[in-house]
Amino acid sequence: MMKSEHNSFPYNDTEWNNIVNDAFTSDAQPHVFSERYARRKQQMLHQIEESPMRSHKFHMKKSMTALVAVAAAVVILPTAVYASTQIRGYFQTKDGVYQQEVVIPKSESVSDQIMALQVGWMPEGMAIDPSCGKYKDANGRGITMLFYKMDNKDDALTYTVSYSVSQETLTCGNNTVLYAVTDTTGKSGEVIFDKEVWVAFPDSNYAVQFYATTDVTKEEIEKIAENLSLTPSDKETAELWSGEPQEETGGTDEVYKVDDYTIQQIGDTIRSDFYDEKDADTAPYVRTTAKLDSVSVQDNFDGLPAVDGIGRPVDYSQYLNADGTVKDDVRTWYSRGDGVNTLDTKIKEETVPQRVLVMHLTYTNESSITQEICVCPNLIQKNGDSMDYNEVACEPRSDTTYCNGTLGELKYGEFFLFTTDREHSKNNITNVAPGESVEATVAFLMDADEVQNLYADILGGGEKTVISLGDLQ
Repeated sequence: MMKSEHNSFPYNDTEWNNIVNDAFTSDAQPHVFSERYARRKQQMLHQIEESPMRSHKFHMKKSMTALVAVAAAVVILPTAVYASTQIRGYFQTKDGVYQQEVVIPKSESVSDQIMALQVGWMPEGMAIDPSCGKYKDANGRGITMLFYKMDNKDDALTYTVSYSVSQETLTCGNNTVLYAVTDTTGKSGEVIFDKEVWVAFPDSNYAVQFYATTDVTKEEIEKIAENLSLTPSDKETAELWSGEPQEETGGTDEVYKVDDYTIQQIGDTIRSDFYDEKDADTAPYVRTTAKLDSVSVQDNFDGLPAVDGIGRPVDYSQYLNADGTVKDDVRTWYSRGDGVNTLDTKIKEETVPQRVLVMHLTYTNESSITQEICVCPNLIQKNGDSMDYNEVACEPRSDTTYCNGTLGELKYGEFFLFTTDREHSKNNITNVAPGESVEATVAFLMDADEVQNLYADILGGGEKTVISLGDLQ
């Protein structure tokens, strides 16, 4: 399913896993998405390589190797623990009240033997999901674990924990455990990670970093850490630690003007030609046309099937008032702390009425071969003389503030519902014969005051021909 670009992690674990499963699995179908979506997918691919740190702070420049190494570790009782009583790491105050530096000095007395991680214990019911490297249970509790080896050029592994409200150095079995709890202000969703933990092994230059959700207890973390061990291996599965995380600077969206677009009306046919390299010799162009048959606005889900943005069954009752209308989006705004001397603080709360915008579309395959057609329209809003893609409700408006909304899972800025009576893969209609037309319906959740000055890019490829929707009520 298409998701609009924004500069934060998904609101919760469920949202994140749905995005991963829907967009980045090995069997994901190719789509022709908007330029914003392409950038968003690249951001998602980057973020799956990162630790679940606070969305607006630092991002880890790490690959999936560290996660995959843990996913490949067999959960067994430790068989080769290298005993020692030395403390292998410590916290030191870095720059402020809420920032701590993890320091794990390099051990000079270790051999060059490659070691593999063994995970000897996890809470009952918690199993690993190899696709994302996380341990989860049926109640939504989760642990993300990464396995590292220190670089030869560094004297110590150092790592900064921001937003730390408490920290403690523990000895669990033979291992040193650096245990920090981070502030949860402004974090939303059923699954929230608030514990950052490092485990250092005796006489070893390997270390484990893991994050745990709020409902994983300290006692469970101590037992997990106690039963982490290293065993000799002929294959390196640890990620080489290459230094402190770097602050990431986000790009800016390209600005388009009204004059950049050709504007057509509801019922007009829009044509686009996409070059298809796979069929370059026999059918160099895949030609698709699209038509917006009708558009309407309502304050409920009446007449719409209970499916999500890729056509899967979903229960929308949680988003409805007793009278069947869509609930207001209650947004809580926060000022950003720096994670060093200040924490995030709540500023205000606002209640925003919602509307459901429904679009009925027809797509036609005008090429000479059977093809798959992506149903991926985008909404664009006219603001003065500029044209902006409809944004996420709580998209950060500045570097100093952000918000969380109660309807966040529907408010991606792009359609939350897709349906068609044809065979489809996600939001792609498959096996469309030459000359054949197919119909589809999508729905967007909009702020009530945003259903005006709207335009639709119904082909969804960043087209410069758009449909004017006028002012909808």
